[in-house]
Amino acid sequence: MLNLGCQSWKSTLVGSVHNAGMIASVMISGWIADKIGRKPTIIVCSIGAAVGVFKIFIQNYYAYLAVEFLESMLASGLYTVNVVLLIEVGGESTRVLAGVIFSYAVYIGEMLFAFTAMGLQYWKTLILIVYTPMFLFIFYVFILKESTRWQLLRGKTEEAKETLKVIAKVNKINVTDKEINEISDADLRSRFNVVVQKEKETMKDIINSKEIMIRLTVASFCFFSSSFIYYGMAVHSILLPGNKYTNFVLTSLSSFPGDFIAYYTFKKFGRKITLQCGYIFSAGFLLAQAFSPDDIMWLKVALFLAGKVGVVVCFTGIYTYSLELFPTSVRGSLIGWGNTAARIGSMLAPLTPLLSAEITFLPSLLFASTAIISALLLTFTPETRKLPLFDTIAQVDNYREKIITAL
Repeated sequence: MLNLGCQSWKSTLVGSVHNAGMIASVMISGWIADKIGRKPTIIVCSIGAAVGVFKIFIQNYYAYLAVEFLESMLASGLYTVNVVLLIEVGGESTRVLAGVIFSYAVYIGEMLFAFTAMGLQYWKTLILIVYTPMFLFIFYVFILKESTRWQLLRGKTEEAKETLKVIAKVNKINVTDKEINEISDADLRSRFNVVVQKEKETMKDIINSKEIMIRLTVASFCFFSSSFIYYGMAVHSILLPGNKYTNFVLTSLSSFPGDFIAYYTFKKFGRKITLQCGYIFSAGFLLAQAFSPDDIMWLKVALFLAGKVGVVVCFTGIYTYSLELFPTSVRGSLIGWGNTAARIGSMLAPLTPLLSAEITFLPSLLFASTAIISALLLTFTPETRKLPLFDTIAQVDNYREKIITAL
């Protein structure tokens, strides 16, 4: 028997191991996806995450920790690579929509899990219901298609044409297989604005590119701040005046309008200005909430929710924006680094209530300061609205040189 209830440190360690698996995953899953492709990485992570079902059979505590680490690592890798594939298969007009749909899917999954857990009292039954369907992802071998951009970048033009045939049929585009086959390799790459990657770009190429390092630094901090504030506010929602359950539900529901605002403003005004405004508005509402009168409960809750909507815009938007900032050749790897920063933020967020024990408004001040720094850092990165996805580090550097020359 595991006897987790008798020794509280064991339960705490399970959570720590889970977080360690998540951090390990986001650091390597993107790199693997860049090397072998998005599709195989997603399939391995999907099926592999099903190892969590074996928790119900384990009697040894350390074996349980090993399975917890493996399941967390694979499941987190699935999240990272999925969002990369979503952005790459769509055109400029659908990138933002893809990111919002992905976020909504996550929210719905969280709610379904919560309701399922509420209806089931036995943890082993819950694990069976949650993890068993993961084995069905084996059929992704036949259903899921590889990223066309990744195939073209790697010089796999024949495979890319086969993928395009499937896309044409699904979207009911009036083009025959013969017409697709007759497209020359050079013309196909030209239509997708893709160049063949003669040599695989490495970490050395990333470090040597000043523009990539600036984008990675800014994006990573934005990932950190968005996650830190987002999950920090989720923790603090139960500390607001009024019913803590109602406040938590309202805070969760605020994610939906936040994503809708992100979708509309990203397309209408651009990525960068939307993120900057989201951070600034969130900081403003949080500071106003911190210093508003304690006896006006509805005002404190309303300002808190407004701040949460602002950070949700950034939480969802930074994924789309960073995916457009990074080239296809290293997109998975760099998104993985960004996600690592996000995981650190989510791990630090539960500690922020300790600050309020000293000074009540200190957590809000910390959240607001982090948001303002993010908004300022974004001045060093370019607007990506209406820009094509870059495929190599050299393309990113050349674009930067053109901008500098134009100035």
